[in-house]
Amino acid sequence: MQRYFHLTLLFLAIYVITTGGLFSSNSYLTLTWAEEQINSEDEGKEQDDAHAHAAKNAVTLTDKAKANIGLKTVEADLRAIEKVVQVTGNIIAHPGKQAIVTPRIGGIVKRIHFNLGDSVKEGDVLLELESVDLQLAEIDLIEAVQQQKSLNTKLTKQKSAFAEQIRLELQTRQIDYLESFTEMQEQKTAYLKHKALATAKTISALEQMRVDLVKADVERKLLTNTLERVETLTEKRISAQKEFIAKKAEYTKATNAFTGVKRQFQILGISEQTLEKILSDDGTTPILVLLNIDSKNGDKSQTADNVGALKYVTLIEEASGLVDAETAYKSAVIKVEANKRRALATGLTETHLETIAKTDVIVPFKDLSADKLIENYAPFMTSSEALEALLQTEEAQRNAAIVLAKVEQKLKVFGRTTDEINKIIETGKSHSRLHVTAPTAGQIIKQDVTLGATVEKSSSLYAVLNTDVVWVEGEAYEDMLALLQDKWKIGSEVRIRVPAYPGTVFTGKISQISAVVNPEKRTVHFWTAVDNSTRQLKPGMFAEQTLVIEKLDDVLSVPLNAVLEDGATKFVFVETDNTYLKHEVAVGAKDDRYVEIKDGLLAGERVVVQGAHQLKRASAGSTVVTDPHAGHNH
Repeated sequence: MQRYFHLTLLFLAIYVITTGGLFSSNSYLTLTWAEEQINSEDEGKEQDDAHAHAAKNAVTLTDKAKANIGLKTVEADLRAIEKVVQVTGNIIAHPGKQAIVTPRIGGIVKRIHFNLGDSVKEGDVLLELESVDLQLAEIDLIEAVQQQKSLNTKLTKQKSAFAEQIRLELQTRQIDYLESFTEMQEQKTAYLKHKALATAKTISALEQMRVDLVKADVERKLLTNTLERVETLTEKRISAQKEFIAKKAEYTKATNAFTGVKRQFQILGISEQTLEKILSDDGTTPILVLLNIDSKNGDKSQTADNVGALKYVTLIEEASGLVDAETAYKSAVIKVEANKRRALATGLTETHLETIAKTDVIVPFKDLSADKLIENYAPFMTSSEALEALLQTEEAQRNAAIVLAKVEQKLKVFGRTTDEINKIIETGKSHSRLHVTAPTAGQIIKQDVTLGATVEKSSSLYAVLNTDVVWVEGEAYEDMLALLQDKWKIGSEVRIRVPAYPGTVFTGKISQISAVVNPEKRTVHFWTAVDNSTRQLKPGMFAEQTLVIEKLDDVLSVPLNAVLEDGATKFVFVETDNTYLKHEVAVGAKDDRYVEIKDGLLAGERVVVQGAHQLKRASAGSTVVTDPHAGHNH
């Protein structure tokens, strides 16, 4: 029983503990839920406030609404903010782009092609003048051209005739040289034949004389022995005195014959020593070798010298014929040399003459033109009457060319173009009207001429202005010069803005800087050349010029027109799809184009640069901007 009592108490305790824990747990859960409910209500309220605030600073546009206001955006990016100086100025005409039109010669205005306000191109005919002086000058041109043509024709004929004369002269000199050369060859052949024949006969005669000399010597020697023997016999009275006398007579005869032959050799200038050698020779040595053995050092192996044989040519009857042949040959050589000198004097060359001698062909010079022939060979024709006449005509032609050039130059001074002068020359007709042309492209801004008026060459007819390039005349105050320093010089870039185009920035470069300070304003003038091919800039416009002094570090920046003000607050509109949120920003340094954003914007976000003021009104409650039909009348 006691045991069951204890168990009952235990179960009761467990129940109580369990029940208490559950109650405590439910209380905690209930409190947590309540807190969450309260927090949830607070957050909802904050979100509602945030949504209300965002709705107040956000504008959503349709594509058509964006087009209506011309909305444009750019990225916020890192850029160098520049240190600049801004000065005022005026658009003026470029001094090199305006021209005053004056005639080159006086006359009467017969036709006007362009009037005040018209645009013209360079070379356009502005008006036509009729001038007597111009007509007279053109007549002089026509006469000068005719005179030159006449002289050209005359010169051509004279050149042709002179060239033909040169050809004939060259052919004649070639023929004379070739004929004399052929004759010389013939005379040389005849002479050589005579020489060979005379040499052979002379050698034969000399050999015969040697035979006669040897024979006479042998007979003389034999008779000497016989005479001595008969004389001895006669003294011994063995032979009769009569036989002795007969032998003595024979001996005398042989001695005389030997002396006669020997005398013939001596007449030819042969010495005793040479005769002894001839007599002592065995008969195998040529006679000429024996005759010349002294001069040839006794060398018997020397062959017969034909030239040496001619020393003894008087031995033969043909000696006179050889002399005649030699004389004729020498005369032919002299004649060839004379004709050669004459040919060379006409301009022919040694090589040319050698070719003629080898080929027997005369060159007619038909392939050379008259001018080439005269150029190459006229200097060698100094005594030619045709050359003198040609030179006189050439001098007259040069003078005529000078006259023609003067007339052409005079017409160019009067205003005639090269094409117009050429047309007068081609047609041979005078055109008394002068076309006054535009010296430059541009617009006629002044006209001082009327139809039928008489104008002088100093008269101002038109003023033409070309505004493709204009100058912006600015002035920098004296106290700016130290700030500008070396940044302000010819060629420096300048940014230009004009009130007529507030969103457009023109760029130019400084062309001139005044060397003096204006004593009244204490300013220095400078002029900036600006390209104006769009014709937006008009002389007389007011302009603002910006000169860059220094480039600072890159900072996050946006264009100046992206930042708006609302009291002391500065803000931009940031694009997110078609929604544009108003962001307050803190700004820093700025120049004439960009402003630094120190806070309130991230790089890469797109900000509105055109249409921001419309967005500002829309964010203030206006529905005009968001209306897709805004800007249109129905």
